Amino acid sequence: MGDMGSTVLMLVLMGAAFYFLLIRPQQKRAKQQTEMTNSLAPGARVMLSSGVFGTVRHLGERQAIIEIAPGIEMTVVKQAIVKTLTPEDDEFEYADDDDVVSDDVDPDQVADDEFAASPFDTIEPSDFAEPKPSTSSDDDPSNPSSNTQK
Repeated sequence: MGDMGSTVLMLVLMGAAFYFLLIRPQQKRAKQQTEMTNSLAPGARVMLSSGVFGTVRHLGERQAIIEIAPGIEMTVVKQAIVKTLTPEDDEFEYADDDDVVSDDVDPDQVADDEFAASPFDTIEPSDFAEPKPSTSSDDDPSNPSSNTQK
């Protein structure tokens, strides 16, 4: 009978440990995620579960529209948003100006490159024509008459 009591005690202790080590922390994380998702507002910088950073543009019941680059938006489920970013989290600053040139780039070189010919400007429709089948049967291994000795 003493052996049965120790087995029950071990099962109870294992259940308690399982609850405090696995179930309870998961419930706390789920509650924090729900609170963060409910506190979202348009204009907030967020990080998605894929690691993509963006700005919330529109919020719906289950989905959000995130702007990941100026003029580039994507629709995601709200659960994909894992973190609201603070200004310290952003490593880079983005400008809306398209004319911003890096300090290490020569502006004259950039201007010349913009008008350089593209390699795709010289493609002709004939470049994509079907290849012509060869008429020589001497080299064709599938032709049994070409395999005979001469």
